[in-house]
Amino acid sequence: MFLNKKTRIINLLDSISQMQGLLTNLSDPFNAISDCLAAIEAILFQLSQEDPVPQKTIDRLQNIHHSFETILKRKSDLNESIVIHIGEQIVALREDFDREIQVKLNVVFLPYKASMWDSLATVYEAAVKDENCVATVVPIPYYKLSQEEVIPTYEGELFPNDIPITHFNDYILEEQQPDIIFVHNIYDEYNTITRVHEHFFTSNLKQYTDMLVYVPYHISSFIAPNEETHSLAYDLPTVENVDKIILVGEYLKEAAIRNGVPPEKLLVLGSPKLDAIVNAMKKETPTPIEWGKNLENKTVYLINTGCMFFSGVPFEALERLVDFLSIPKIDERSVVIWRPHPLTKISIMKYAPYLLDYYVNLTEKFIKAKDPLYSRVIFDETEDYIPSLKAADVLISSDGSLLRSYVLTGKKVLFWDEKEPAGSLLPPDIFYYAFDRSEPWYQLVKKFPAGYDPLAKNRINVAANVYENIDGTSGAKIYAAIKECLF
Repeated sequence: MFLNKKTRIINLLDSISQMQGLLTNLSDPFNAISDCLAAIEAILFQLSQEDPVPQKTIDRLQNIHHSFETILKRKSDLNESIVIHIGEQIVALREDFDREIQVKLNVVFLPYKASMWDSLATVYEAAVKDENCVATVVPIPYYKLSQEEVIPTYEGELFPNDIPITHFNDYILEEQQPDIIFVHNIYDEYNTITRVHEHFFTSNLKQYTDMLVYVPYHISSFIAPNEETHSLAYDLPTVENVDKIILVGEYLKEAAIRNGVPPEKLLVLGSPKLDAIVNAMKKETPTPIEWGKNLENKTVYLINTGCMFFSGVPFEALERLVDFLSIPKIDERSVVIWRPHPLTKISIMKYAPYLLDYYVNLTEKFIKAKDPLYSRVIFDETEDYIPSLKAADVLISSDGSLLRSYVLTGKKVLFWDEKEPAGSLLPPDIFYYAFDRSEPWYQLVKKFPAGYDPLAKNRINVAANVYENIDGTSGAKIYAAIKECLF
């Protein structure tokens, strides 16, 4: 029996017990007895659905039903002694019920983008390993929002083949009443580029569970929030709907509390996305076959551009990007993988539509088509970023989730700025800086293939300065903590 159902039955039993204790003091006890009989019949129906059937509990419940029914028929048998006898039966019933009914957890995961599944994956793995848990993955529909269009999107078919998927039309929240719901997006109607279907807004989900858990789809920045900046979605009304928020570091808990989030909602347990990196570094990860020969004996640069890369100062950003795409021309021992954020195109449509044709031409007609100008540039638009991350010798990136994950690898980073951002919790001497005039990027890319890396020792285990559970245990600890909170 799922915990939610057992809790409902216990509440009914509590109501019956309270009613039984008041019977001799009521002006119309027989109406109350009728209510008790209806509650008992509802419980009997639920118990009859169980496998195995809890026969002792059912027998005990039927005896109580008979006692109430006898009083109701005769109406003259209601006295203190019989009420006490029924009370004793109810106490024994509770003991039988607790012994016979084995509780399972009904847990559902509601991801919306397949490329963000890694933020829930190891929590799901922990749930699947729990023999007292039934875990279901239900990818939910969402909309991509441009200036002129609302594009319905569903990515259930893009999830890993080893994850059993339940279609959202086949999962009825009202019927399931899950014990735990895990989500990685709580922005509801407040997001500007994507929006989950309104049926899966947190305001609706909260009606059907006592434990709605937010595990962010991103790894929070290593730049500490202050009074002027915010992390996660602390200012959104949706925070009120969430029972627990998973945080990657203690510094975020302090910021959340400053922004009015109740401390009891906050659990500092790391991020499953960090688990994904740790696990990937321990095993072989095949690179796409079409990349193979391009990467052999080459220094591989992974260019990471974020979702809003073209929304701020787009032409300056574009100029820098084209510079980095030309690295193989500067050094023939190099190859570039460019991995734009999965929502880059819709972001351009929303915030810089005048660049859309350029972006499409660059990616489709030049890079993907292997134009000689970009023959050693790989465009990575796969759902899984791990192959790119593992193949890379150097990451070129500003602050973002991929960079925060990449720090765990201990490999070189060419930070997309002239210095580290103010407020960083990481030491400044772990990155090379692309626009540092004393040693600019075009000089570094000539040195890296020869083994140049004076900062290597500074990067050892540096992520532990900021993030919790960077040993691959975050997902398991999140599941265990939520289960403990629930019980």
